[in-house]
Amino acid sequence: MVRHRMHVVADLGKYRDAMAWIAEMNAASRNLGLPEATAWSPISGDFNYIILETEYADLATFDASQTKFQSDPQAMAVFRRGRDWGSHSHWPKDEVLTSAATIA
Repeated sequence: MVRHRMHVVADLGKYRDAMAWIAEMNAASRNLGLPEATAWSPISGDFNYIILETEYADLATFDASQTKFQSDPQAMAVFRRGRDWGSHSHWPKDEVLTSAATIA
């Protein structure tokens, strides 16, 4: 299993805009037949911090999904609107995790 996590921070006063953007991103993914992200908010730490987590069967599925989304002009137009609410003092961060292997 593979998990993709995108870490973002909404500017102060823009959290509601960020949540609306996440709904639009999920709609764009749904329209392309791709998995939707779950939004997580840490209980402590930076204000307005959001982690978007999406699960994939394997790295090949993750790569194919990323390519499909990034090749779609409408999906990328939605993605680029993230700068409308994103904090200019925090860079977004991607994290890709794979399930730990059992070794002999």
